[in-house]
Amino acid sequence: LVGVRGDVVRGTVANQREARYREACKDLYLFTANADQVIDGTDCGSIGRFMNHSCAPSCYIKHVQDEENCVPHLAFFARCDIMPGQELTFDYRLKEEDQENKIECKCGAPTCKGTLN
Repeated sequence: LVGVRGDVVRGTVANQREARYREACKDLYLFTANADQVIDGTDCGSIGRFMNHSCAPSCYIKHVQDEENCVPHLAFFARCDIMPGQELTFDYRLKEEDQENKIECKCGAPTCKGTLN
């Protein structure tokens, strides 16, 4: 459907940016590409960064190999046939947090897990 675009940065840089974005009350779009790199689409990402979370998503995100340039790429793929007007969603798969840092999920899916993390 669409690729994930943005600055490819180390995890430590992504953590610093996340803190800066939160301090500025700015929406952030950070996608873990691999154990060492994060794609920051906050300021220069593709339209895919605006997809919402769902516990019953219509799309999934997949690593796409770029052997020539050794740059991590992520792309969104359809999990099912997408109908005109259907919202494109994916499971954010946020890392598990302790109870006080849980983010409530409001996706409304019958299989909703209750939290994003």
